[in-house]
Amino acid sequence: MPPIQYPWNFNLLSCAHNMVFLPSTTSTAPTVDTGLKRSHVDFTRHLSSEARARLPNPIKSIWKVAQVKAGTINMGNGDPHHTLYPICEMNFVVPSIDEHDPVQSWRSGTGEQNIIASYKDDPCTLSLRTAFAYGAGAGLQKVRDALADLNDRIHSPPNHTVSLSLGNADALTKCFRLLGDPGDSFLCEEFTFSAMTNAALPWALNGCSQNPTGSTLSLERRQQIYQIAHDWDIIILEDDPYFFLQYDLDVNQNTIRQYGQTRAMAEVLPRSFLSMDYDGRVMRLDSFSKIVAPGMRLGWVTSNNFLAEKLDMLTDSSSQHPHGMGQAFVAELLGSDGWGVDGFMKWIASLCNEYQRRRDLFMDVFRQKVAVSGFATAEVPQSGMFVWIKINLEHHARFSTSQTPTVPGGPTTNTADLMDELFKKLLDCGLVMMPASTFAIVDRAGRTTGSHIGDRVNFFRATFVGTDETIRDGLTIFGRTLEEFFSF
Repeated sequence: MPPIQYPWNFNLLSCAHNMVFLPSTTSTAPTVDTGLKRSHVDFTRHLSSEARARLPNPIKSIWKVAQVKAGTINMGNGDPHHTLYPICEMNFVVPSIDEHDPVQSWRSGTGEQNIIASYKDDPCTLSLRTAFAYGAGAGLQKVRDALADLNDRIHSPPNHTVSLSLGNADALTKCFRLLGDPGDSFLCEEFTFSAMTNAALPWALNGCSQNPTGSTLSLERRQQIYQIAHDWDIIILEDDPYFFLQYDLDVNQNTIRQYGQTRAMAEVLPRSFLSMDYDGRVMRLDSFSKIVAPGMRLGWVTSNNFLAEKLDMLTDSSSQHPHGMGQAFVAELLGSDGWGVDGFMKWIASLCNEYQRRRDLFMDVFRQKVAVSGFATAEVPQSGMFVWIKINLEHHARFSTSQTPTVPGGPTTNTADLMDELFKKLLDCGLVMMPASTFAIVDRAGRTTGSHIGDRVNFFRATFVGTDETIRDGLTIFGRTLEEFFSF
């Protein structure tokens, strides 16, 4: 069978393990010659018109030059002097990582606590003089170095650099601006996290679909996708905030004793696209939101030097650098007086164990209270925070498969109407689950009704990371309401 021929130029982006295409309908870049294996990639052709036109922030450029030589007297910046900062010390009370199971000890209040501190005038990993001053969009070097060390030990990417972000939503929005032009389209899986795809709509990027299902690409599939990206000169955007939340991991205790927790976790975590990126076409997005706290609004983007420079130029002229408090906390947490990278990964391993316990509780209660009726089914997720629940509407007396589509390719069933009715019934009973329609791709007018996806929105996304009481009470309501809904 001859290879498939693609007559367009496009970027390919990965969003939470799933694919997004950005075909360039207006690009004047040369077509890709797939007969040539690249020793050098021209990343300029992937930039949006905005990114090509953007100039460096001249004030930030001078600021960067001023950092090169120690002792340089800077009379050009508008920074308030550090002696006028109304703060000289920040103390962070964190769990002791010396506990056997730090998450359980922290939850129960039985474990030791550690205090890590940031100072303005005393020695620490990152002085508040630096953390609270103006900085470059990429973030402070000590924080970037600490995260680059974490990257190296988990992913081992060659020739990549780290830039900080205000979390993955901020990073992905900027990447859309960096790589996409009005009229481009991105292709992903059938259901996707709508906040991410909606971020592209103001730039007139048109979505075609992605995934809140908790699924994870196999290593073989990742390798195949990367090879396609290499052959067709495609950029991969790996938006992966749930990467560290993996379950049923067989962590080797001997490896922990001999080489430490980070090495042991790196051996069992899924291979990322970044880890196989030998020619610099992956932009990876990570976040502290799921593993520390979402309100931190701090993450990091790993990419080749060229794309990192363009991303930093965008940040320097938009949101500016991430907040100093978050950077100070991360610097101290990952520094020699805090947890360090190995302690951080011990916390991650303990966190995975706790979330796995809650996932297992969810599935046990689901089988007892919901699945027994046959009206809903769900598979056990191997990562993330959610269970993707299928509602078996074919068993409902009012389910219809003979509707006439109002537009070509439109839905032929009343799935969307029944799911909306069920959602409202659950809400009346005091339970909220996210309906699949929330994750269906919409156009700039917010419309999904003209899509065949309306026939496949018979799913709910439910989280298992709440308390045991929330899980039991929520699924009891869900099972009871389902039976009522299917009875008429």
